[in-house]
Order: sequence, then C-alpha cells, then structure tokens
Amino acid sequence: MIDLQKYVDGLFRHQRLTPEVQDLKEEILSNMIAKRDDLLAQGLSAENATEKAKESLSAIDYLIDGNQLTDVSKYHLECMQTLLLNCIVFWIFSLPLLFTHYALFSYTGLALVIISGCAYILRKDKKENTVAFLSITASKRRSKIAWGIWGMFFLVIVGTMAALTFGSDIWFGRPLNIDGPCQMANIAVRFYLPLLTIIIPITISNFSKILLKSRREYEDE
Repeated sequence: MIDLQKYVDGLFRHQRLTPEVQDLKEEILSNMIAKRDDLLAQGLSAENATEKAKESLSAIDYLIDGNQLTDVSKYHLECMQTLLLNCIVFWIFSLPLLFTHYALFSYTGLALVIISGCAYILRKDKKENTVAFLSITASKRRSKIAWGIWGMFFLVIVGTMAALTFGSDIWFGRPLNIDGPCQMANIAVRFYLPLLTIIIPITISNFSKILLKSRREYEDE
C-alpha cells in the first residue's frame, strides 16, 4: 500500500491538485491496489504483484483534462519568434523616447531585440523533435494572471502620475496649467511609459495561442 501510494504521488508530483485531479489520483490508487490484490490472489509474491501494478500505468498526463500532446520543439521556436517580434514592436514604439529624458527605454528595447534575435537564431539551428504533454489550462491561467497584474500595475502607476502631476491643482481648485507643448509632451511621456509595458501580457497571451497551434495527435507520437 505504501509503495503504491508513493508511486502514485510521484506520477502526480508535477500536477496541480484540483478537486478533479485529486479524484483521479484516488481512483488510480484504488485501481492499482485492486490489481495488486488480484495478482496476490493468483499466487504472485507481494513484491512482484506491486511491480506489476505499477507497470499497468507509467504516465497520467493524457488522463488529465487540459493537457495537450504538444510538439515542444515547434512550440518553443514559435514562442521565441513571437518574443522577437514583440521586442521589435516595443523598440519601434519606444523610438520617440530618444528625444526625451527617457531615452534609456529605447536603448533597452534595442538590447531586447538583439538578445531575443540571437536566442531565436540559436533555437532555430537546433534539430530537435520533442513531444510532450503541456497544460493548456496552466497556460491560460498564466495569461489571465499576467493581464491582472499588468492591469493593477497600470492603474496604480497612471493614478500616481496623475496625482503627482495634477493633484495640487485639483485639490486647491485651480485650473490645470500646462505651459506650452514642451510641458504637454513631458506629461504625455509619463503616461506613455507604463502603456508600453502592455507588450508583456500580450506576449504571454500569444504563448497560449501558440500552444494550441502546436498540438500533436496521438497517432503522430
């Protein structure tokens, strides 16, 4: 019993134990115990019966809803390509910052393009054909978390910027005073910077879409 419990725990060690997965785990353990008892009744030793019961199930990934047989090599390559393209988009939209005090963001964008480009080239040259089960559910959950964190970050930063920029005028009931286009540009840049970070949740969401496109059928395994 203890050996089978440890074996089943090992099968599920990388799985998120939702109520459904916990029920599946208990069902598998129950079936293995029943199989071992049947083998014992047929005259096998306890050790052999336990090993035979373990051999009846060597993996559980395909039994869990939300898991997908995936061409991992294709998935990783397309993720790297998407990351490169999104870094290029970030860099292009950061180019106007070269004419402000925030030029470092544009240089950072260029550095990200170079790094992700090199990583993509290295990945593209690798000749691999790896297939594995990946969790669509976990991928979608990461996407939702990324959008949630970014949304809170954006609201906090924009709210803070607005308070620092216009707070005193609003508090004392004074009209908003913007001295010319230069000050207007400086104010606009403060709100533009946090908006650029939207590329992060967009990229993570793209990874989820790529995962769905990288599905492999069981007969192709």
